[in-house]
Amino acid sequence: MGGFLLMLLGLFNALFPYPAWYLSVGWRIKDAEPTEAALFTNRAVGVIAAIVGLVIMISSCSIGGGGGSGYASAFQKRLLAGEVQEIKIDIPANTPSLSEEERAQAVDLMAHAPMDGFTLGMSYSGAGEATIVYKDGTTDDLLIGTSGGIELLPRSGDKAYLFQSDELEILFRTWMNRTG
Repeated sequence: MGGFLLMLLGLFNALFPYPAWYLSVGWRIKDAEPTEAALFTNRAVGVIAAIVGLVIMISSCSIGGGGGSGYASAFQKRLLAGEVQEIKIDIPANTPSLSEEERAQAVDLMAHAPMDGFTLGMSYSGAGEATIVYKDGTTDDLLIGTSGGIELLPRSGDKAYLFQSDELEILFRTWMNRTG
């Protein structure tokens, strides 16, 4: 909301510098007229305020309105839409590829598990990693924690997401422990 108001105020200053000057200064001075410098300053400050307001609005939307759930929700929608091509378990190196049935089971568990966002600095140490490969070639990384938990690590931002699913954790640990 603050970003939107800042953007509107900035646009008003940029597009209507004379009324903006009058509302801020001119009403206090009888028969005063703004200088060209004052009008230019109102325009420049207005453009800057509008840009900052837009950035605030975009950044608040990209983190789910401040809750951090936007990425998690989009991730789960991709899973439900059937966009997963493959899940690669990266450690240990001799772990065989997942079967189609195993992949479907993991996708279903991840798509329906509650996810809690957290700051990456609080991340578990990793016992292994997995990569979700989508049909369009993009990927998402998973960290399999040594002390428990499966984490989704987005490519950008400082948030990660912990899956709240014991069944998913057991599934990944079983796959990591088998040898090819």
